[in-house]
Amino acid sequence: MMTTNNIPIAEKGVIEQVRKISNGIWDVTVFSPEIAGSSCAGQFVHVRVTDGFNPFLRRPLSVGPCRGDYLSLVFNVKGVGTSLLAEKHPGDRIDLIGPLGNPFVFPGDDQHPVLVAGGIGVVPLLLLDTQLPGSVARDFLLGVGSTDCLPVDDVEIRRRKINLASDDGSIGYHGTVIDLLERLLTKLKRRNVVIYGCGPGTMMSALKDVCTARSITAYVSMEVPMGCGVGACQSCAVPRADGDGYYLVCRDGPVFDATEVDLSTGVTL
Repeated sequence: MMTTNNIPIAEKGVIEQVRKISNGIWDVTVFSPEIAGSSCAGQFVHVRVTDGFNPFLRRPLSVGPCRGDYLSLVFNVKGVGTSLLAEKHPGDRIDLIGPLGNPFVFPGDDQHPVLVAGGIGVVPLLLLDTQLPGSVARDFLLGVGSTDCLPVDDVEIRRRKINLASDDGSIGYHGTVIDLLERLLTKLKRRNVVIYGCGPGTMMSALKDVCTARSITAYVSMEVPMGCGVGACQSCAVPRADGDGYYLVCRDGPVFDATEVDLSTGVTL
């Protein structure tokens, strides 16, 4: 389990842009210089979407690519809070606390990073891809249900050289991102691979099985419902792999070594 010494910052962010990426997926760009400048891949922000208390709880969102003083929040519209966030306009202000949680561990000099995302789980991996040195060779895999629910646009897919898999075969490889990963690992042969993953619970469990079978180190970012975001309410508990209690995703994660957590519980994004 990793830890960070970052002290969370409370900041009033100013919305720069709101755009719909695909069916139900939105990208909100926020001017937030302090948080954008101190966020590491895998961390999250806690967002209050209104000035009042309806909804009462903040929304935890992974920090996407940060460009200078701006950070990107990419999310699925699922309920009241995310619906309100998608309805914001440039110039609106939102209350942010972050960066929260523990980030990904960067690969060693002798390791070949493979980024494996399922759906909206691509968000923290986009920031990781941005923060890795340009000289580091890496592979980036993304699985989606179909072309209608891509969480990134065509420009980003080409620029980052993301390899796609879709359940219905409408884009990229016809199959799951785990199938695509196994094909890649066969090609990489004896390379010293380290895997970074984020996605739905079933995908994460399958990812852990592949890595365990091949003795590959894997770090996973878990995105689960949260209340307080600081470990007080304990609403984000996930079982430890050793059966000795629970981790709190907001405090002990959201990034874990895959061997530390029980990923068979089916936690989804």
